[in-house]
Amino acid sequence: MNKTQAVLAAVLVISFVGASFAEDHPMSPKHRLQRQHHRIQQGVKNGSITPQEHKQLAEEGKNINQERKTDLKQDGGKLTAADRHNLEQQENQRSQQIYQDKHN
Repeated sequence: MNKTQAVLAAVLVISFVGASFAEDHPMSPKHRLQRQHHRIQQGVKNGSITPQEHKQLAEEGKNINQERKTDLKQDGGKLTAADRHNLEQQENQRSQQIYQDKHN
């Protein structure tokens, strides 16, 4: 391989890797629920989330997860953009509630 071919190959590899990192990969609803659960557990452990708040947040998480599973089943194993948007809004509200519970 001559120098020009080596440089061209390197540029192509760098372009490919850069493009793959530049893509927007939002966190899956399931992964986000897991992270929220971890935040709640931290709050329970340090006393910033009360047992009553924990129960409410756990129920909300259970409901969101059940809705996610129902959506997946109805849509053949993939979430539609509308389903994903709806779940994201619910998770945003739950995330705000976790923050408020931990900091008030």
